[in-house]
Amino acid sequence: MPGQIQVIGIGPGGKDYLVPAAARAIAEAQVLVGGKRALNLFDYPDQEKVEITADLERVIASLRARKGRQKIAVLVSGDPGFYSFLDYLLQHIPAQELEVIPGLSAVQVAFARAKMPWHDASVFSLHGRDGERLLPAAVLPAVRERAKVALFTDARFPPQRIARYLLDHGVSRKKMLVAEELSYPTERFLESDLAGVADMAENFKNCVVLIIDD
Repeated sequence: MPGQIQVIGIGPGGKDYLVPAAARAIAEAQVLVGGKRALNLFDYPDQEKVEITADLERVIASLRARKGRQKIAVLVSGDPGFYSFLDYLLQHIPAQELEVIPGLSAVQVAFARAKMPWHDASVFSLHGRDGERLLPAAVLPAVRERAKVALFTDARFPPQRIARYLLDHGVSRKKMLVAEELSYPTERFLESDLAGVADMAENFKNCVVLIIDD
């Protein structure tokens, strides 16, 4: 529909993982809205860029001011329907004014790296959320009960802290796969038992962890 704001999943970050429909929409947009890292992936002539910062009200005001006058693409990491900025947008902009183009989630890519199906996995995000509540309320029970659990992490809850928390609460017969910087040249995919991860000195960035039966 003309005048819609396009919300585009850009996958885990590497351009090889950008679906063709998303690539076309980004190339045709007059305004790109996204986080700094997402915006830096694209450099088309005459395209305006609006960075998403902590001031989300400013971002919404900018979208409303441009809607209907310019072709807008909002870039979100992974898939828009999976722990993304789409939730916030829908609180402020009617759904009929949005078009959503899906992308690959980092969880999909992490399980692909592990060569495992993920239809039986439980998935949670600690990224920017209340991890102090989610770990005991949701993550710990799932790890105890399920063979596969995937977690989005952040600087407050890196893989080491999660592994230590699980060990301190009686979980031992599990291993952790740490998928860092998926699809980027700096990608790493590490596997260890929980004790090994808890003792790692690495400063992990942009990680998904898979916790699976040993």
